Amino acid sequence: MPTTSQASVFPDTRWSLILRLRGPDIEGSADLALNELCRIYWQPLYAYLRRSGHDPEPAKDVVQGFLVQLLANKGFARPSPPEGRFRHFLLGSLRNYLISEARKQAAIKRGGGVDMVPLDVELAEAVFETQAAEPLSPEAAFDRQWAQTVWTQALRRLREEQHARGKAQLFDLLKPCLAEEPRQNHAAVAAATGLSGAAVALALHRLRRRLRELVIEELAQTVGAHADLDDELNYFLSIWSK
Repeated sequence: MPTTSQASVFPDTRWSLILRLRGPDIEGSADLALNELCRIYWQPLYAYLRRSGHDPEPAKDVVQGFLVQLLANKGFARPSPPEGRFRHFLLGSLRNYLISEARKQAAIKRGGGVDMVPLDVELAEAVFETQAAEPLSPEAAFDRQWAQTVWTQALRRLREEQHARGKAQLFDLLKPCLAEEPRQNHAAVAAATGLSGAAVALALHRLRRRLRELVIEELAQTVGAHADLDDELNYFLSIWSK
């Protein structure tokens, strides 16, 4: 994994979504921001709740109600971006929500009965079941799913880049070498694409390097300053290597 000093850009962060939520709702920008947050981060929150003892449907309701509550009550007003790590802020906010809403039936749950985004609870449950036997705390479950979210986002971006460059077939064949899947035989990839074995090896090397860069960019979007990025990268690696 390259050092963070090698990352060419420190991109707009997830804090930019927070700023959009805090500002005026211009042409539905707040709804779009909330949907983006929910799409990316609901599974780590769901994992935390399931490990905390919530059943699947209530856990789904709490996640959606939590995000809607934050938007409705300007819950993203503090802290002032860009400070701290976004995952710390998000989990702390969820805990505060659980404390304040534990005895309510959440009248605004699901935004008045309408799902903000489709949540694939079956997928989240499948992930939860694979980890159910492990002695994970709710916080550890959140962090593991957070690391998976970072990886998935980076891999999705890499796939989009390769497809845009007309290299969809090569990427799809080499993807098992990037993810935790059975590895593809290089000779088989060469035969399928008409490339030499050396060309396949070079393409894989470039994909791995670019994926590392995208992981760093994803992490950079969730911290408030460059100084936090090395620590966040090391923490990600400590989780991902397990």
